[in-house]
Amino acid sequence: MTTDTGSDAPVTSPQDTLTVFAEALRDLRLKAGNPTLAALSARTGISKSVLSVAFNGGGLPTERTVLELVGALGGDQAEWRARREALNPRKAVASSGAAVADRGGAERGDPSALGTGTGASRRFTLLQLGLVALVAVVLSAVVTSLIWGAVGAGPGAAPGPPENASGPYFTAANGVDPMRTKCKDDAVIAVDEARFNGQVHMQLLYSNNCFASWGRVTRYDGASNGNTVSMKIWIEKDPNGKRTQQRTGPNAQSVYTDMIIEPDPNIRICGVATITADGKTLELGPPICG
Repeated sequence: MTTDTGSDAPVTSPQDTLTVFAEALRDLRLKAGNPTLAALSARTGISKSVLSVAFNGGGLPTERTVLELVGALGGDQAEWRARREALNPRKAVASSGAAVADRGGAERGDPSALGTGTGASRRFTLLQLGLVALVAVVLSAVVTSLIWGAVGAGPGAAPGPPENASGPYFTAANGVDPMRTKCKDDAVIAVDEARFNGQVHMQLLYSNNCFASWGRVTRYDGASNGNTVSMKIWIEKDPNGKRTQQRTGPNAQSVYTDMIIEPDPNIRICGVATITADGKTLELGPPICG
């Protein structure tokens, strides 16, 4: 829920969710006189279907959508940009990692983290240290065996057993099919926008476990047969780089790309879809980024 503080700036909290974010957008819309979707679309240049998804919490709106919408409604764009970024799955995993690192100081016996706790708490920390040391020994042995296994195998050796007997699963890497990895198991839709009069949806998906992103496009215009649909994703500042991924499907309703691995949440992944219809090739820009 939002709180009226006499300002249109959103109130954020650790419990902020996509549902709460959408509710706050609806509140901002009411304060602005509850303009229609058609009126907002005319002001922002964003389709009514995309605006509807933003207000209903059907997906995390792109930064451009949020800024244009909030600007049209008289809100504070900087505040809303920060709030939107806090909900970005890639940002969330980075924050979670920082929190774990902070706790790690105490678990490693860092005197500054231990403070002046009781003898019992210090004994518990020593126990943790022992467990950490044991895990380190085990990991060292495993890594060593893997290194020697790789050295002995040679470039022409057969690959090892799959990670999962029901797989085979591939290791997450740039250019790998996400459906052949465990990355699909925790995938979330980071960005979802409708184009082509709401008949085509472009999405960016993200896996926290793999730091992986991939794109997906789905058409609902009933014109798959005899046409193609394509999705391309890239690093925002390197659109023609080696990690750029693209896939095209003939006679397909939906296709998804291979993965881009990027652990830095400050580096954005962008994507755009292209379809053919009535003998024409249509790029459904502008790109979506997350």
